[in-house]
Amino acid sequence: MMAPHSMHRCVGKLYVVLAATICCPKGNALLCGRTAPILHRHPSSLTAAGHDDWYIDDDVHDGNNDHSDLPGDKSYTKSDRDLRYDSGGNEQSEFPIESTPINNADTDIRFYFATCIPGLHEVLANELISFGASNVETQGSSGVRFEGNPKVGLKTILWCRTAHKVMELIASSTDGGHDYESDYSEGIRTSNDLYQFCKSAIHTPSLLGDGSGGLLTLSVSTTYASKVPKELCHSHYTALTVKNSLVDSVRELRDDGERPDVDVYDADVPLVAVIRGRRLDNGRRRDWRQRERNHHYEANFQAEEEDSLVADVDIYRCLHSGGSAHRRGYRKMSSEDSDDAVIHRAAMKESLAAGLLLQAGWDKLVNAARGDGKGAVLIDPMAGSATLPVEAALIACDMAPGLSRIASWRSGDGSRNPHRYPPAIRWKSFSDIETWDELLNDAKSRAMAGMKFAASSMGNGKNNVSIYCNEKNPGAAQLARSSIKNAGVTRIVSLSEGDCIDWNLEKDDGISCTIPSRTIFVSNPPWGKRLSQDIDDSWVNLREFIRREAPGCEVWVLSGNKDLTKILRMKKSKSMAIRTADEDLKWLQYHVFQKREVSV
Repeated sequence: MMAPHSMHRCVGKLYVVLAATICCPKGNALLCGRTAPILHRHPSSLTAAGHDDWYIDDDVHDGNNDHSDLPGDKSYTKSDRDLRYDSGGNEQSEFPIESTPINNADTDIRFYFATCIPGLHEVLANELISFGASNVETQGSSGVRFEGNPKVGLKTILWCRTAHKVMELIASSTDGGHDYESDYSEGIRTSNDLYQFCKSAIHTPSLLGDGSGGLLTLSVSTTYASKVPKELCHSHYTALTVKNSLVDSVRELRDDGERPDVDVYDADVPLVAVIRGRRLDNGRRRDWRQRERNHHYEANFQAEEEDSLVADVDIYRCLHSGGSAHRRGYRKMSSEDSDDAVIHRAAMKESLAAGLLLQAGWDKLVNAARGDGKGAVLIDPMAGSATLPVEAALIACDMAPGLSRIASWRSGDGSRNPHRYPPAIRWKSFSDIETWDELLNDAKSRAMAGMKFAASSMGNGKNNVSIYCNEKNPGAAQLARSSIKNAGVTRIVSLSEGDCIDWNLEKDDGISCTIPSRTIFVSNPPWGKRLSQDIDDSWVNLREFIRREAPGCEVWVLSGNKDLTKILRMKKSKSMAIRTADEDLKWLQYHVFQKREVSV
């Protein structure tokens, strides 16, 4: 399913997807002056585009390792000759060429940008560092810049739990290091400026091919960061301008006039054009009192304001397709998928759940259990559709999110699995299928070993990893049961039904489910803006459950209403601000003290 903002338009054989995201100025990382200190110069004006919800139906790996469905002849990865010469053997001097061997990890450093849910930027940055990324910079609250070789990029789309989009920068109008035909440091004003910039800044043979190695398909989406010049404010035509510039460049290199096709569902090269407006300082003093008195002056002033407005443009290519990377595939998104209940659109995103768990230190607790064998326990008394428990299980089993997407993909028409063969491995001079297969095989081995560890008994009737969850609502419990089954974590996740006030964590043999100092409680209770007796009672019951079952443990609660939070009557130890679905949330940490016996 495509995002609501997406538009499809047929142009001959070509179909263009135009997904325009207009970012809200309040609390958005794209605003000037809100970025983290610069650690390393990055040739891009982009700071963040906010997390996105660009959906395309997920479908999966059919077990076939035949790579014949990859586009083109991969012989072009062996040398850069086809990048320097056209199909007639004539040298291409129009474009500056920086040839890099695809397996030279020491010198082939790329510039990347990853988006996330606002508030998870620090968690995302830590993930990227663990993948080997360098010069990692958080940008506002919803994006992270980083550098690394192509393998770092592939690791990110396979293993990252909190990113929504992972993109590589290929051209920037603010980058003075390239020998463009014109100087774009003063900004881009018109569609023709944009057309010429793309034509001179992007080396199309290495991006799309000139036909000798096979033409790659493309798609173009636009993202706006602020007010831009009038000619660039229409997302549809702005995307068409970028597309036309690139396909015209390819057509000019060929005698037969052939041009690349555009694929809206699984493009080989999914491009994102980030348009960021700014004003040139003309040095004129603005007399606001005169503006109020003189309508003619006001009209002239507005005209001058429009004349001073320019845009900086960054062109990215997305390393993955098949929709936002927050999806794992274990949820049922439509009634056509199966007979299971359909997940609610307002349900917590998988990336948010994973980010909250990483912030709570669940991954560190599991790693400690691997080292000392003392176990790790997670308890969710109000599980809803079990997003937190399932993500906790995937973390504990060391399951790469990319593997889940591959395994869950379904196609009724036999089309290529976009997660098994992501765009990044189809590009020229980026990486190869062998490197991607090695990463996948390693991820599979880690997942098998992780599941074996998590489900193994410690010898005291408990597994190395135990996850217990509870849900009162029958419909939500059905969704939870479906997600747990589809994710393949039934061996370590147990689901109970009923009110948490009646949920006793002692097993039938009298042994408690909790392990002192090795148990984390998490909860996402209802926190509607409008208080009701049912919501109020839910928080009261949660408070009594925590007091009874969680002494000596760490508790994390997600809340969007501070009045409800007061019902817990506990002092928070830490909080993290999150913004999702236009809601400002807090991820709150509490430490529950052990009960003291009073001697009489």
